Amino acid sequence: MIISKEKYNKLPEEYKKYFEEFKNRHPTVKSLGIMEYLVRLVTRKGGIVLDPFGGSGSTALACIKEGMNFILIEREEEYIKIAESRIKHFQEEYKEVQSSL
Repeated sequence: MIISKEKYNKLPEEYKKYFEEFKNRHPTVKSLGIMEYLVRLVTRKGGIVLDPFGGSGSTALACIKEGMNFILIEREEEYIKIAESRIKHFQEEYKEVQSSL
């Protein structure tokens, strides 16, 4: 589960330890804005983006936001878990935002 920094800061100390497991520790996290620009540059809406170094999933988030499909490849189990968590959370949040428009 991923929560906002604001919600995290309001948690009692004994609960904060449960969120440390999902903290993004990837050494080269890309900003969502940069990844959105890059995927738009090379792929049309509905296309497929292949990221052979999936890392923590920033490419996937950009693809979801830009209406593209994605394939991520990552060999490190720690980053796979982070990416899966980020993607799941982002899809839920993005659907909610889209439905309110």
